Amino acid sequence: MKNVYLINETLIFEPELRRLGPLAEYPRRAATLHGPVSECLLQLLEHNQQVLTQRFLFTSVWEKHGAVVTTNALYQTIASIRKALKSAGLEENIIKTIPKEGFKSVAQVRTGELATFVISHKTAIYEDSPAVSTELEGAGLTTSEVTQNTALRSRIAYWIAAVLFLISCGVLFSAIQTDEPIFANYQHVGKRNGCEIYSSWQDKAQSLNKFMTLSSRYPIQCQAGGMVWMSLNHSQLGSSVFICDRHPDERGAQCDSIFYRQKYYEN
Repeated sequence: MKNVYLINETLIFEPELRRLGPLAEYPRRAATLHGPVSECLLQLLEHNQQVLTQRFLFTSVWEKHGAVVTTNALYQTIASIRKALKSAGLEENIIKTIPKEGFKSVAQVRTGELATFVISHKTAIYEDSPAVSTELEGAGLTTSEVTQNTALRSRIAYWIAAVLFLISCGVLFSAIQTDEPIFANYQHVGKRNGCEIYSSWQDKAQSLNKFMTLSSRYPIQCQAGGMVWMSLNHSQLGSSVFICDRHPDERGAQCDSIFYRQKYYEN
């Protein structure tokens, strides 16, 4: 079994699945990180308390995949790591910027098997349960009332999930009825490093120029044999890019998506 990282006794980071989330509710509340964000976080945790230079991170995260990015892309990736850690429930800023040197993690880090951390956490909660019961009684709540409230929330969540499922089925049924592939209206505009590029624009030159511009802002990881579809619309506040390692209709296709906000809406 692959090792995972326990950060500050609070978060679980699973590099193999690029997944980060709170230990108490893992993996239910875990989020999947973008490739470079996950790899950069992994390097920082593996070298915890050590300063990693920009050159080291460029080599370890991007260049080994044949990608060349700007310093701005690295800073965006570090910002995404901090945002992901905070969203997962970690209040402390454990990723420090060392002026003129690089970045380093100052976390409390433990590595091990996921099951070990989860079981230990559940055991600790069980051992503390008498104190928790006392607090509930002091608040005027009985165990039965808490159980009923939990059951009610579960039923509400179930019905919401059911409604969303029915809506999804309706959208899928409509797509099937038209017998038209999802990307039927996209035009092939060229190839970069063996990756096929398609665009919702009909102008090939503008589409390729847009692809290079977006890729310079946040790297598009598309290897030889992969495919990219760009949805470009002047009336929107951004552009979306859908990346797959093969055609999405093929079994086992791995896909990712990036939404680029326009320059003046990045915040």
